[in-house]
Amino acid sequence: MSATMGSLTCLFLVGTIFDVVAIDHEVGGDFCWNLPPTLTFFSEWARNNTFFVGDRLKFMPGANETHTYAEAKSEKDFDECVEEGIVFDSSIILTLQNNHLGPRFFICTDGNHCNMGMKFTIHVLPKSVTMPNTAVKIHGLLPMPILFFITIMANLIFFL
Repeated sequence: MSATMGSLTCLFLVGTIFDVVAIDHEVGGDFCWNLPPTLTFFSEWARNNTFFVGDRLKFMPGANETHTYAEAKSEKDFDECVEEGIVFDSSIILTLQNNHLGPRFFICTDGNHCNMGMKFTIHVLPKSVTMPNTAVKIHGLLPMPILFFITIMANLIFFL
């Protein structure tokens, strides 16, 4: 009976850890949320990342720069850089929610920046048990030594 309990406890702990994994995506990577060097820079950045429900987008401008962003309501609005709806300051971190799966369109709302390439599309996927390798920072995941320690302690408690 105790062997079964120990195994179930370990499975529960591992399942809980993987359930709360969220990735912080710093929009633009090291380049940040700034006027891009090419019209396709942010589109290429988005294409090279995978986005899941619960992940967060951080629109971090470079030093001495400020940029806002908005979510375009449609691909047509995105293509035409239409700024409707709520405009967010870059200090606002956007968490990708379950009710917005599929394509999402983001644009810079400052001046002509959107037409200069400060826009991108992402495709939000349902939560996954596998961890994408595009993580900038992982929240909610216990470091491996702690996970190893918890597993050893659970086995000692339930198997001895």
